[in-house]
Amino acid sequence: MNKLFAFCIATVVVVSSGAAQAQSLTFQSVEKTSDVVGGARTDGTTFGGQATTGTVETVWADGKKSSGTYKCMGVSMPPNDSIYNFRTVCNTDGAEGASSTIWGCTSPSKETKETHCTGWAFGKSGIYAGRRGTMTFRGTEGKGVGTGLWGK
Repeated sequence: MNKLFAFCIATVVVVSSGAAQAQSLTFQSVEKTSDVVGGARTDGTTFGGQATTGTVETVWADGKKSSGTYKCMGVSMPPNDSIYNFRTVCNTDGAEGASSTIWGCTSPSKETKETHCTGWAFGKSGIYAGRRGTMTFRGTEGKGVGTGLWGK
């Protein structure tokens, strides 16, 4: 479970470019803290949750770089409940504003231990206020990379 949100969905790259137009980005995240809770159901399947914090470095399509921090909380879904094995919500803060992202993620692969996620971002303040975006993420062992697009 600890590797589940290793990237903790690293986050939602909200830290960045000053333009109010749609702009694509790539990001890297590094987990700093992790607190895992959970147990097992009577049928032997496991469940759990995780709270993480970390940093995110963003590179925008125009070459501008920015950084920020994230806090995430996630839980595992019951077996056969949805297409995502885990749901996570993250807040990301940077010099230019803040956002929240809702993520849907797969279980870590047995071979590579990678988790793959799709996210929907919602601006809270600064240049992100009132904006929405989409994100993707791939991570393992507390580090991750992703892509994103903030809309107008």
